[in-house]
Amino acid sequence: MKRQNTIATILLNILFCAALLWFFSRNAYLRPYLGSTAKEFFSGLLLLATLYANYYVFYPRLYRGRTLLYWFLVVIACLAAGCIEQVIGYRFISQSQAFRINEVGTFIYFTRQLFMIFSRNIAFNLFPHVLREKKQLQQSLETEVRVVYQHARMIDVCDGDNNCQHIPIDDIFYCKKYGNETEIYTVDGVKHTRYCTIKYLVQLIDNKEFVRISPSFVVPFQHIASCDGKVVVMKTVPWKETPVTFDLDTKRYPHAPVAIEEYLRAKQEVLNDARLDDEDGKSKKHLSVPPEEKLDAVLSYISEHPGCRSKELISHTSYPKTTMDRCLYELKKRGLIEYTGSKKTGGYRVK
Repeated sequence: MKRQNTIATILLNILFCAALLWFFSRNAYLRPYLGSTAKEFFSGLLLLATLYANYYVFYPRLYRGRTLLYWFLVVIACLAAGCIEQVIGYRFISQSQAFRINEVGTFIYFTRQLFMIFSRNIAFNLFPHVLREKKQLQQSLETEVRVVYQHARMIDVCDGDNNCQHIPIDDIFYCKKYGNETEIYTVDGVKHTRYCTIKYLVQLIDNKEFVRISPSFVVPFQHIASCDGKVVVMKTVPWKETPVTFDLDTKRYPHAPVAIEEYLRAKQEVLNDARLDDEDGKSKKHLSVPPEEKLDAVLSYISEHPGCRSKELISHTSYPKTTMDRCLYELKKRGLIEYTGSKKTGGYRVK
């Protein structure tokens, strides 16, 4: 998708350049007649150079922090482009407009021409400024809205009577595209509607918690029960006798099966670690205490790699899983280590 967006942006830029050069070469009001089409196109390239320098270099790097330096560079670039345009057409202009030059003088005549070209360049360079301002304002508003939604964990939707209300993001069971709208189904089986595209909705709430499995459906990771690479099976809900299933569109979304598989694998690891932590203390008493050298090896690795998990410890030390479970239990019992963070991303650390 990013590659397609990049290609589309390049094609739009090329089309814009071609249209501006054609318009510039045909419109004598925007430039003095330079005597040849090649010179006119070259002068149009000068204008394009100032536009793109403003849009991609001057504005994003200087405008917010060094406004005066930004406008100074824009003015210098417009003046330089005007001077070069005057130079490339000087001989033809001086010959064709000799009678006018003689009337007002060479300096005054070319000063007026330069002022006209400079005004034109400045006017054209206001467009990148306005477009950038509008784009950045829209992005900042979307960022603020996204932060609010993610912090409050609520999203505004419309019910069947078109009344606005807020529902928790964690209650979303799946989202379905319906024209320019998005239908949102909750775990209670209630259907809501939001007047936005499904792509914008996913960006608004959180890309990391949802996965798009087809052009019409988006599902949250937390409500996925299993996936075989072709079909996604959702968790059982009270309002549905059989589990809800969706077909995966692997051609358009090849990353979806991989992302779901990684999530389910990580979830299983979390369940294994949680089962270890939640085991009854009575059963732990029957576990024999591992040798001190093994405890020291595990403690040393945890101190050097804080946040590591049991699977990583087993891979490093080559201890059996039962031995590693005993080592971790004994170290936690002695108060030397603790498990911090969430079940999905947490790990063991030295106290």
